[in-house]
Amino acid sequence: MKKWFFSDNGKVSGPLGLKESNELIAKNPDLYAWHPSYTHWVPVSCINEFDLNIKPPAPPVDIPKDLIEGLIDEEKDLISTLDRIDKTISTTSDSLYEIDAEIDNYSQITHNLTEEVKVVVQTIEAQYASLQKNLANVIKTDYDV
Repeated sequence: MKKWFFSDNGKVSGPLGLKESNELIAKNPDLYAWHPSYTHWVPVSCINEFDLNIKPPAPPVDIPKDLIEGLIDEEKDLISTLDRIDKTISTTSDSLYEIDAEIDNYSQITHNLTEEVKVVVQTIEAQYASLQKNLANVIKTDYDV
């Protein structure tokens, strides 16, 4: 006669004969069983020698129509909200693209103005140097006379 050992969340009981094993399993069908011919613990539902009276689960209860309709309404609201968010993101993206183009334009204008200012400053410096040279010549001429 086979003797079985059982584990219930780490608590081991046994050895038990087949009749005693079936009585234990009837009280707790979630046990694991082991016999010296086994290499590891096995759920009792996987061992054909035991009498298992497993009841199938009850079929799911129909979901009330008003609950389904409420969920559908919430889904529609979420879709509407997501559409508004998508449009806002699209508008913002377009605006940012336009702002970026304007920034590039102003950057180019600023660069061009900077170059123009450099040319004007160089011209003024050249004129100032020329005036200083003329003034020096005038002063030298006055002393020579």
